[in-house]
Amino acid sequence: MLLQNVTVGADPEVFVADLNGNITSAIGMVGGSKESPRPVVDGGVQEDNVLAEFNIDPAKSKIEFVCNISSVMGSLRKILENNDLQPIIVPSHKFTAQELDSFGPDAMEFGCSSEWNAWDSKVMPRPKGDKVNLRTAGGHIHIGYDNPDRFTNEDLVKMMDYAIGVPSVLIDSDKARRKLYGKAGSMRHKPYGVEYRTLSNFWLNSDELTSWVYDRTLWCTKNLDRLPEFVSAFDPQTLKRIINRSDTGLATDVVHELGLEVL
Repeated sequence: MLLQNVTVGADPEVFVADLNGNITSAIGMVGGSKESPRPVVDGGVQEDNVLAEFNIDPAKSKIEFVCNISSVMGSLRKILENNDLQPIIVPSHKFTAQELDSFGPDAMEFGCSSEWNAWDSKVMPRPKGDKVNLRTAGGHIHIGYDNPDRFTNEDLVKMMDYAIGVPSVLIDSDKARRKLYGKAGSMRHKPYGVEYRTLSNFWLNSDELTSWVYDRTLWCTKNLDRLPEFVSAFDPQTLKRIINRSDTGLATDVVHELGLEVL
């Protein structure tokens, strides 16, 4: 199956820090919300819990994807600089209870809607922000295509788990984020296609990593017919263990056996 008229978007999150590098809250410093992002060139910015989030216009090419990420990230950086803050690209950070209390009630709000698991077709429970001090930053990928449907969405997310989620374990050394988010199969169905929610924001650290995410995403849209081959070679339980437990040893085996691309 070859998906038609594919577009790739993203809505990554970043932590913010003061000019001395101390991670703090973005609440009241960025503007925008899930329902109404603050418009900037090539996308929008918003506040999400204590993090800053940005979304890009859907891209039809790798150059456009990388440029849109750079453009909107640049706009966010300027907004933060005007408030004596800077973006920090790390996947997780643990605040103290006192810090979170000082940030206000928005620091306890998690997620705008439930996630879906492509592997078992079940809703994944939302974390409770008032029960943990850990906060995490995702690097979600949005794929649009002609005539999207639930089954194609789920197959695409499964393929992305193999081709992107597994190799990412060898690139992204953070293990704390998946206590809350980023499990294998994490997704949301969208009117235009699907949102893949397994990755952290690690791929914002360089244009090379950003390009890798785009290339692998596009590869998945062109190779969905190979999913049964991958599932036969390494069963979903193995894949879930790799991603959910950040098992680098098993990830290395899968990457080698399936010939997956890793930077």
